[in-house]
Amino acid sequence: MKRTDMMPIGMGIMMGAMVLMMLHGVLTGDGGASGLLFVLAHVAVFGLAAVGVAFGLHRRWPVLARVLRHRPSWRHIWLMSGVAVFTAAVIHLTHGAPVWT
Repeated sequence: MKRTDMMPIGMGIMMGAMVLMMLHGVLTGDGGASGLLFVLAHVAVFGLAAVGVAFGLHRRWPVLARVLRHRPSWRHIWLMSGVAVFTAAVIHLTHGAPVWT
């Protein structure tokens, strides 16, 4: 494992637990609009980035240029998503899996 793998692994652990918590809340009726708000927040962030690029704001502020230039690698995405699925599965199986006995 490389030192650069620690960030996607940490993000995957948190993401898996968060998605499982929100999905549990939505399915049991206790979550309210948490799932919808989660999706809308991501749409808003991507929309703001698109507007920033469309208006050329990254040319005026170098900080925005650096943020908009960041693209995660496919290895980063697969590692983070795989760890998220694994974390959610482990939490689900140890905490509230179907009862077979």
